[in-house]
Amino acid sequence: MKPGTHVISLIESVPLEGRTIVLIRHAERESFRGVPPDQCHTVGLTPQGIRMAWDFGAAVRQIAPDARLFLGHTIAKRCEMTAWSIRDGFSSDGRARILGCEPEIPGPVADMKRLVSLIDERGWPALIERWLDFKLPEEIIGNPRKYSDELLATLLSYPGIRDGEMLVVVAHDMTLYPLVFGLFGKKARAMEFLNGVVISAGRDTAAIRFENAEDSLETERRIP
Repeated sequence: MKPGTHVISLIESVPLEGRTIVLIRHAERESFRGVPPDQCHTVGLTPQGIRMAWDFGAAVRQIAPDARLFLGHTIAKRCEMTAWSIRDGFSSDGRARILGCEPEIPGPVADMKRLVSLIDERGWPALIERWLDFKLPEEIIGNPRKYSDELLATLLSYPGIRDGEMLVVVAHDMTLYPLVFGLFGKKARAMEFLNGVVISAGRDTAAIRFENAEDSLETERRIP
């Protein structure tokens, strides 16, 4: 399945009259091999990843040709490149705007060096499993439930978009694993490139959806 297909399908299925907020993982990145842990934010996209993100933007434009699109990203180069490539695919007429690191999406990692040691020791899937089971110290990585709640509040309270507009924020799988778990009680086995959650925000409540090869999930939250 083409990266981004799940999110595109969700955007097609939701009403776009209110605020639409999309939080996705970046497109395909270059390898981390040989990159020090404190320099992982410098890793960018592969040429294929750039094309993935461009195609995603073009698909959003087909669904919502009259919408204004706002794009935020974390500090990581791969997220910034994804946002710019989505913008280029969506529009060349100024209907898409890059916000930079806004809204600010903090990472959950408190001690990257110790986290990398745990990944080397246990492997990535096992580490995510232990994190979502609240078995990792918060001095290494934050409480996933608290992180999910704070992240959702940040997205829902962002004042920069109005009804009929769409905000796409590009982040990481480590951003999305706890959010999906906190919202739906589901431990996703994998977080594909350009997959994520789609939020339809009304005046008082927000409908939140996530989809992958195994599940199609939906919940509601009150807007603070």
